[in-house]
Amino acid sequence: MAVGIDSVVLLIHLLFFVFWLGTDLGVFYSSGFVMKTDIGAEARGYCLKIMSFLDQVPRVSSIGVAAAGFTVGILRGYIALDPIWILPIWIIAFVWAGVVLYLYVNEHHPEKIATVKRADFYWRFFMVALIFTLAITSWFGNGITDQKWLAAKLFVFGLILSCGVMLRVQMRTFGQFFGPMMKGTATPEQIATAQAMMWGAKRYVLGIYVLLIVAAALGLWKPF
Repeated sequence: MAVGIDSVVLLIHLLFFVFWLGTDLGVFYSSGFVMKTDIGAEARGYCLKIMSFLDQVPRVSSIGVAAAGFTVGILRGYIALDPIWILPIWIIAFVWAGVVLYLYVNEHHPEKIATVKRADFYWRFFMVALIFTLAITSWFGNGITDQKWLAAKLFVFGLILSCGVMLRVQMRTFGQFFGPMMKGTATPEQIATAQAMMWGAKRYVLGIYVLLIVAAALGLWKPF
């Protein structure tokens, strides 16, 4: 059986999905240990390092899912874009993934990443708006695809990106409460606030898991 380039890219798309969901479950599980009050600062630090490292896989995989998904859509004719668009899509994906890894490598040097971190945050807002626009216009027959299942999948992906943005908003002041926990000097109020913020963030993460499954079902079954 001949294997076309579109099938290879589809496999890559699926692998990114597996790594995104699978590794993020590890991040979700590790976060519970990070917030435990009956462990020392050293143990908490190790848990945080593990969680932070694992978290880079879903961050990069989410970008890869989108790039590979658009590529498959173009190659199979689901998306009405010239194949020449594949190159800039992957250039953007590699640059974005590079930014994600740059922020991770320099996470302990806030003075080096402040501008990049802010740019990444606003870029995500732009991507949310773009994906929702593509999804809604496509659903009503004026977008980049006439496949309603794909328009719905784009909309779901927009919701996933929105959850990611809201998660960052939820955790924007987390450090000022979690920092004392790392030093072992946190007050009960600071611990309670950090735990509440983490639980709020977990609700968005659970939402992402559900939406990922919905997006996978839409792509697999193509119900409409």
